[in-house]
Amino acid sequence: MTNFSINLQRIAFLMIILLSGGYLIIAGQSMLAPLAFSALFSFLIHPICRRIERFIPYRPIAIISSMLIALIPVFLAITFFSFQFSTVLRELPVITENLQQGVEQIFIGGQQFLNMEAQSLEEWLGNNLTTVLDMPLRILGESLSSSTYLLGSIILTALFTFFLMLYRTSIKNFMLAQIQPENRDEANFIVRQVKKLVQEYLYGMLLVILILGVLNSVGLWIIGIKYAAFWGSLAACLAIIPYIGTTLGGVLPFIYALATTGTLWQPAAVVMLYSTVQTLEGNFITPKIVGNSVSINPMAAILSLFLGGMIWGIAGLILALPAAAVLKVIFEHVTPLKPFSELLSSDLYQKKDKFLEEYDEDKYRIGNYFKEERKGP
Repeated sequence: MTNFSINLQRIAFLMIILLSGGYLIIAGQSMLAPLAFSALFSFLIHPICRRIERFIPYRPIAIISSMLIALIPVFLAITFFSFQFSTVLRELPVITENLQQGVEQIFIGGQQFLNMEAQSLEEWLGNNLTTVLDMPLRILGESLSSSTYLLGSIILTALFTFFLMLYRTSIKNFMLAQIQPENRDEANFIVRQVKKLVQEYLYGMLLVILILGVLNSVGLWIIGIKYAAFWGSLAACLAIIPYIGTTLGGVLPFIYALATTGTLWQPAAVVMLYSTVQTLEGNFITPKIVGNSVSINPMAAILSLFLGGMIWGIAGLILALPAAAVLKVIFEHVTPLKPFSELLSSDLYQKKDKFLEEYDEDKYRIGNYFKEERKGP
C-alpha cells in the first residue's frame, strides 16, 4: 500500500526561495530596476543591431551604433520637453496665483452648497489652499534632489544594455546548458515567444504614444491651450503607465487651463478631449496596434500594477504589465503552472469550465509537488 505524506523539506526550500527572492527584489531595486529596463531595451534594439552587424561584423561597434540610433528620438524628446518645461516653470508663480483665485471663485460660488459661513470659508482657504497649490513646487524640488540618482540609473541601464547585447549568445547558451537536452527545443521556443511578445509590446506602445501625442496636441491647440504640443506629448508619454498615466496626463493640462484661460469652457473642453482620447485609446488604438501581445485580464493587470508600484514605484508601474505577460508565457510551458497561465489570460471568463475539464489532474496540482510517496503495510 502506498501512502502520501507532506514533504516539509520541499516546503521549507520553497519558502526560503520566495522570501530570499522577495527580499532581493526589494532591497536590490537600485540595481535590478535598471537591469530590467536594459532587458527591455535590448529586445527593442536587437533587430536594429542584427541589421547593422551584417555590414559591421565587429559586435561592440554594431551595438553602440544601434544604441545611438535608438537614442536619437529620445534625445530630441528630452530637448523638447526641457525647453518647454523651463518656460512653463517660469510661469509657475503666476499660474499658482491665478489658480488660487479661480478655485476661490468656485468655492465662493458654491458656498451655499457647502453650507459654510463666509468667514469660515475664508479661513479654510487661507489655511489649506496655498499648501495644496504649492505642492507642484515641492514635487519639483524633490525631483531635482533625486536627479543624481536618476542620472545614475540611466547610465547603469545603458551599460547593462550594452553588456546584455554583447554577451547575449553566451547568456543564452548558459541558460540552455542548465536544461536537459530533450527540453532545449521548448526552451528555445519560450525565448522566441518572450522576445516576440516584448518587441510587439514595445514597438506597439511607441506607436500608440505617437498617435496619442498627435491627437492630444491637435485637440489642445484647437481648444486654445498654450504649449499644446508639450501637454499633449507629456500625456502621451505618461500612457506607458497603464490606467494611471492617461488620467494624470489629463489632469495636468486641465489645471493649467483652469489657471491660465480665465474661462470655464476651455478646462471643460480639456476634460472632454482627454476622456474621448482615452476612450479611443482603450477600446480601439491600443487593442488594434499592441494587439494580444499583453493578453492578461484586467484584474491581473491591476494586481500587477499594485504589486509593481508597491515594490519599485514608478519603475514597477511601467514594468508590471510586460513582466506579467512574460510570466504568463513561461507558465504556459511549465505543466504544474499551466492553470496559472489561464488564470492570467484575457479571456478568463470564457474559460470558466476549462479548469475542471482540462486541468483536473494530479500533474496540474501544485500541492502534489509537496507530497512524497511512503510505502506502508
